[in-house]
Amino acid sequence: MCTDEELRELSTSPRDRVLAASESTVDALREHLAILEREHRGQRERYLDWVATILGTAAERHGRDGLRLLTGRTLAFFAAYPGVDPVRDEVPAPMADEVAAAVARGDTGGALALFDDREAAWRSVIDVLRDWLSALLSQVHAAYGPDELEVFHRRRGEDALRGLMRDIDRPAAERLVNLVHLLQGHFTDLAVSEDDEKFTIVQDPCGTCARQVADGRFTAGLGLAVVTDPHPVTWGGRPTTVYRTHVPIWHVEMARERLGAPWPVNLCPAGLDPGTCTILLYKDPRDPSAVTRLPTAADASAIPATKGSTP
Repeated sequence: MCTDEELRELSTSPRDRVLAASESTVDALREHLAILEREHRGQRERYLDWVATILGTAAERHGRDGLRLLTGRTLAFFAAYPGVDPVRDEVPAPMADEVAAAVARGDTGGALALFDDREAAWRSVIDVLRDWLSALLSQVHAAYGPDELEVFHRRRGEDALRGLMRDIDRPAAERLVNLVHLLQGHFTDLAVSEDDEKFTIVQDPCGTCARQVADGRFTAGLGLAVVTDPHPVTWGGRPTTVYRTHVPIWHVEMARERLGAPWPVNLCPAGLDPGTCTILLYKDPRDPSAVTRLPTAADASAIPATKGSTP
């Protein structure tokens, strides 16, 4: 469905686009950066909604005690977090027009410096929410166990899957482009390839889970969990970082309930391995063979929960 040139174009990182831009490509660069910023804003909003859903579900299912438990965990989290990264509560200023203007006047170095500065600010804005919700989910798991963790994921997954399902009946190449934009909004570097049945997206690194490990969030006193229960939240017992436990619930269990097949198939690393993460985006979202490609506990039987070095 895609030419080699189209796949190379999709695989180009936003930073490389800035580096390679020229006066003749400045309009295309501006459009790409506007899409990137839209995805960053969308991710921030989704994380805010996710935190709100966790707190709301705690109050609904466990009353005042449940909400107090997560409020206390929030205080402990933010007491530790400033030592990890600045906490930002403001959205960075738009960069698309400014970066494009710098390229247009031949100042590639200035354009790149501005891009790097705004992307660093966006990472701080988004990462603190990712890590906060991970701390809350860690507390849910510690207090109530994996069954309840699945319930919390399902509550948020209803909204998340509703958005993903809107893509199902679109052309496969369009679904691919939308997913690539979403992943690059998570700060992912990726490469895309294609065969008859699917697109394969290799994230190196994954901009969310793997970066959370590589950036030292599990060694920073934040108390984030690695879940090892033999349960659907861990693909049956595969050591899984607590943030990543949403993947087998949303994209396996809930997707199969709606489509009859997992979608997309996420081949996540196990435990605290910050290695590459591969996504299989089947051209037919209902392809039953997708289930044969899912991660399993057996795949990770030799991988300890703490595998991988973190700074």
